[in-house]
Amino acid sequence: MVERRATFISRGSRFSTEADASFLELARLVGLSLPSLCGGRGKCTKCRCQPQGPVTEPSPLELEMLTEQELARGIRLGCQARPLGEVEVVIEEEVLEKGGYIEVAIEPEPLLRKVYLELPAAALHDDLSDLERLQKALGKPVRVDLEVLRALPSTLRQGGFRATATLWDHGDVREELLAIETGDTRDRAYGLAFDIGTTSVVGYLLDLLSGKEIARSSRLNGQQPWGADVLSRASHALEKAQGVADLQAAVVGTLNQIIADCCTSVDPRSVYYMTVVGNSIMHHLALGITPTTIALSPYVPVTRDGMTLRAADLGIALPNARVHFLPLIGAYVGADTLAVIMATGLDESDEIQLAVDIGTNGEMALGSRGHILACSAPAGPAFEGAEIRQGMRASAGAIDRVRILEDVRVWTIGDAPPKGICGSGLIDALAQMVRRGIVDVGGRLLPRPDLEGRLPPKVLERIVGQEYTWEFVLSWDPYVAITQDDVRQLQLAKGTILCGVRILLEELGVAASQIARVFLAGAFGNFVDKRSALGVGMLPTAIRPERIQGVGNAAGQGARMTLLSKSIRRRAEALARRVEYFELSKHPRFEEIFIESLSFAP
Repeated sequence: MVERRATFISRGSRFSTEADASFLELARLVGLSLPSLCGGRGKCTKCRCQPQGPVTEPSPLELEMLTEQELARGIRLGCQARPLGEVEVVIEEEVLEKGGYIEVAIEPEPLLRKVYLELPAAALHDDLSDLERLQKALGKPVRVDLEVLRALPSTLRQGGFRATATLWDHGDVREELLAIETGDTRDRAYGLAFDIGTTSVVGYLLDLLSGKEIARSSRLNGQQPWGADVLSRASHALEKAQGVADLQAAVVGTLNQIIADCCTSVDPRSVYYMTVVGNSIMHHLALGITPTTIALSPYVPVTRDGMTLRAADLGIALPNARVHFLPLIGAYVGADTLAVIMATGLDESDEIQLAVDIGTNGEMALGSRGHILACSAPAGPAFEGAEIRQGMRASAGAIDRVRILEDVRVWTIGDAPPKGICGSGLIDALAQMVRRGIVDVGGRLLPRPDLEGRLPPKVLERIVGQEYTWEFVLSWDPYVAITQDDVRQLQLAKGTILCGVRILLEELGVAASQIARVFLAGAFGNFVDKRSALGVGMLPTAIRPERIQGVGNAAGQGARMTLLSKSIRRRAEALARRVEYFELSKHPRFEEIFIESLSFAP
């Protein structure tokens, strides 16, 4: 029998596995992710790869979905192709988090303390147990779990009964002993803050005593092979016997990869606390809880409460850490939105402010310290380049800026040759096309004959195709174009966001002109051109560009704040019950407002 081995090369490292499976499945086995937005059904073509070595013949689906030129170059779909021998596949590193985040000064107020102890050694005349000896030195009883108790005798004796106790204040009468370490380790206490996004996961390693950032890392969410959106993953969880276990193992694997990235100079045993934010379905799946109750009517979570657990109990590679999942606001507005509200200070503002976290699921919150409304607008993955013919995430070669004057000029990430277009580039391109009349207010990409004499010749030449298949060329070599279907995908995504904002304004009883500031969160929100966002009608036109501010990964910043301060953690718990969750579909004019919001009219 022929040995089938696939070796994946990513971030300079090699990962090998042997099995008779697709490259998509094999990548998953070694903890890597080929992009797959359709759950491995061969429809999205985002899992393109270029295996070097003997592979299976192209499947009928590959012959249909890939061009002759791609097949000739050895491009294959990872969900279809399988190795027939020794094969190597390069997985390109993607830019998952671009730029910074809103800075909030936090005075560290740790939930733990470290106490250095010099204990009298055990002797025949002193028959206290090791735990009693420790508690006597601390002057109070403490809670201790079995793993710490097992380590206690060797740790005390290796250090000559000189040790440091790490104590956790979880609000109970008794503190909990998280760890016992040989010698004086009072200067070492670390924590990790995670933002589990549907597309990517970002982690920050912080010094809990100083608040200083030590490291950060971001990776694709390992759940990607089961679909680009939360509902696709919820379907897998519902339909497969091991669905929830698959998805939990995938996201925990991603967390452990990020922990390994961040802890190159820090002992993971010195990481004592971890905070996690994410949308409601990501929250449930990370905990191994079925999302059935969220995905099916009447759409309620199993729990909205904050939860603190032993990280090791979830399979997280932090032996001494406690992990805190921040509370949810509602079924489709999770702890990530709560974190955005805190990071932007919306809950402490006297003025009306709007925060929009733009991603596969667009969550938004509107209000001030007196009253905050929040909702979820399922924008879909178009803003992240998915379901766009030549869409891609923000990696080298992605068109991220477009200008149309006498001709078209494009800019790419890394100044590399164009390979496709990312979300911010798509918004830019559509705003320019609407402004020049290439796309009408209804979203129709106009035929070339209709634009004769209305556009500069070089721009007119870029409208190619025939009836019902017109497209607009952004780059001739390599060829990158926007199709009519791409316009429709963006139209739905931006219309969903605008619809959500308009309904929140109506429910709160305020006008768009009363919004003092708009915070656009997420990597996309941080880099989209404000005028282009207004130009495609993603936000109400009464909002002036100078009121719009990109704040990067505000959800991650909110997780950091909660990691560093027990007061902010209490603020988060109270805030989750103050924010009012509003289900958009319950609004009596939802359909009318949604249809109006699809327009590209200024």
